[in-house]
Amino acid sequence: MLDAIQKTLGLDDDALAASRKVLRDNGNMSSATVMFVLEKLLSCGKPGEKGIGMAFGPGLTAETMSFEMAA
Repeated sequence: MLDAIQKTLGLDDDALAASRKVLRDNGNMSSATVMFVLEKLLSCGKPGEKGIGMAFGPGLTAETMSFEMAA
């Protein structure tokens, strides 16, 4: 899924670094994976940075959100 999203949206490798690290270190933890990725982003994000979060579940259920790092 990450490769397809990266290719479709034309993202560089840094854009998905937090997601890839969480998956590499912990594996797919289903819904909880999103919280681990958010934790990683909050610990290294810079104020004003914007992002999009996507989660995919059974039957290709998709949840999406946009966010901006607070000052």
